[in-house]
Amino acid sequence: MILFIHAFSGCDTTSALFGYGKTKFCSLLEKNQHLEEKIQVFFNSEATIDQVAKAGETFMIHLYGGNPRTSACDLNHLHYTLFTQSATKARSTLARLPPTADAARFHALRSYLQIQKWLGQEKNPLEWGWVATRFGSSPRKMERDAAPESLL
Repeated sequence: MILFIHAFSGCDTTSALFGYGKTKFCSLLEKNQHLEEKIQVFFNSEATIDQVAKAGETFMIHLYGGNPRTSACDLNHLHYTLFTQSATKARSTLARLPPTADAARFHALRSYLQIQKWLGQEKNPLEWGWVATRFGSSPRKMERDAAPESLL
C-alpha cells in the first residue's frame, strides 16, 4: 500500500492533491479496508487504462467524502455538488474541490505508471498520462473542458 499512497498522494513524478497529505490517505485506507481491494489494480502490470482510471476515480470519490455506490455520484457530480455548497459560504477555497473525472483519470494513470516503474515494469509514458513536448515529457492534465463552454 505504501507505493500507492506515495504515488497517488504526490511524489516527484505525480502531483499532490491540495489539502490531502499522506496521513489522510493512510487514514482513509484504515477506515475503508474495502478500498485496498480496489487499488490492487495499481499493482497489476496487466491492468488496462480503464481499470486504473475507474479505481482512481473510486478512491478520489472516497477521499473527497462522496459515496461511489450511489448512481448519482461520479467525480464530476461530486465536484459540482461541493462547488455549489461552497458557493453559499462566506469563504471557500476552490483548490479544495475534487478534480474533474478527466483530470483524475490522468492523475491515476501517472500514479499507476510510477508504481509500475518502482515494481520494475517499464511502460510507455505516452500511454499513461504523459505527453511528449519539445523539452521532453509533460503531464497530460485534461482532454475535456472543466465546465461547459457557456460557463467558461
